[in-house]
Amino acid sequence: MIRVNLLKNRVSEQATVVQSSGGGSEMRDNIVKIVFLAVFTVGLMVYEGQMIRKLNDDNNRLQVRLNELEAEAAAKARETDTVRDVEKQARELEDKLKILKLLSRLRLREVKTLDFMQSSIPEKVWLRTINFESNEDQVDDGSYQFTGRAVGTEDLSEFVKRLEESAYLREVIVVKNQEVTLQGKAVVRDFTFTAEVENRQ
Repeated sequence: MIRVNLLKNRVSEQATVVQSSGGGSEMRDNIVKIVFLAVFTVGLMVYEGQMIRKLNDDNNRLQVRLNELEAEAAAKARETDTVRDVEKQARELEDKLKILKLLSRLRLREVKTLDFMQSSIPEKVWLRTINFESNEDQVDDGSYQFTGRAVGTEDLSEFVKRLEESAYLREVIVVKNQEVTLQGKAVVRDFTFTAEVENRQ
């Protein structure tokens, strides 16, 4: 038994020596680990700082580019609005030009009609009034009403026939053909007739 106890004491002494000699190595390992962690943390912080600066620079550059693009988009929008205004004005001018051309054509047609009437009226027929009415919705349509006097029915019939055969009038209708005496001496015929404007395109 005594022997066993000595053995136990020796084993425990050796374990203590081993523990005391191994403790320094473990401490050194821990210090190396702490230094490594500190170096890694500092390196990570330096890398993170560089990356943040780079990302901030990229962000600032992209923000400047975004502002430039927004300014360009606003300028293009103003140009588009201007173009729309110009297109609207061009359409309005085109509509006015069409109306002017139509009115010019109608005016020319009326002038030619009156010129034809003047050249085709018989010598013994004279007009007192000429009224022209046109439809506001259909400006190509219109009608004349003529009043005047003729010496005889033959002259009036000849005038109506010439107007019916013209390229400017159609549906010439005699509304009134009445004999009247002027100042108790001359006998003439008062007449009224209507005619529609010919719309030949």
